[in-house]
Amino acid sequence: MPFSRKLWGFDLNEMRWDAFKGKNMYSRTHYLRRERLIAYQIALNLSIIAEGVATYSMSRYNMLQTHIQQYALTLTPAFVVGLHNDDIIAAEILTLTFGALVSTFFSLDLLLIVQWPRHIYPKWYNYTRMTLAIVLTAGFLAAAIMSTVVVATHSAFITGAPVAMQKQYTDFFFRPPLKYKDWAMNVAYVCLLWISCLFTIASAVIMFISVKHEMKYGETNNVPFMINDENTTNGSQDGPTFIEKSP
Repeated sequence: MPFSRKLWGFDLNEMRWDAFKGKNMYSRTHYLRRERLIAYQIALNLSIIAEGVATYSMSRYNMLQTHIQQYALTLTPAFVVGLHNDDIIAAEILTLTFGALVSTFFSLDLLLIVQWPRHIYPKWYNYTRMTLAIVLTAGFLAAAIMSTVVVATHSAFITGAPVAMQKQYTDFFFRPPLKYKDWAMNVAYVCLLWISCLFTIASAVIMFISVKHEMKYGETNNVPFMINDENTTNGSQDGPTFIEKSP
């Protein structure tokens, strides 16, 4: 008899590397499994790319602020200037925060789907993850809206020096530009963010439908439900096994 190892109710003996193979991952033996995993992966990958571009943009605007303020002190006349770009930094921090939370949340759900597809969850967990999906998706959508408004309509500005001197500073440090929409990196980050946000919304919707289905057929008597996928059917390769829940 194999040694039983369990962690928080999950049987670790059920874990297997071949669960990540394409034909196993995208099997249609479970309700909306393929659609759910595809939506998750597109949303996660695009979110990571958008976060990477946003991080690069944020670092460049922080460097621009430091360089201009230091450069202004080396000229004659010297001015103690300030470069104000808090709006885009705030939008990018919001993007990184909710992007990381969304990625963590859906990555965990993806892992549970792949490794424990037959696990039945308690109601409190199902309602908790559906609530989290709403909150995190709404936060990610807010980040996309805020980033769009800031990049499309705002720009950084310099204070503490005459306009002629400000132009000298920006002529020397011309990239990234003060007007946010004039830099392709900012536009790319917003576009990627919106595409990722749309797939995140789709992921949340599919999760809702799937969880409702699991709650209905996992807890209702005399309803057939799947206990094996196509690669773990009692040593057989003939297909999934179904049982009837006894009253």
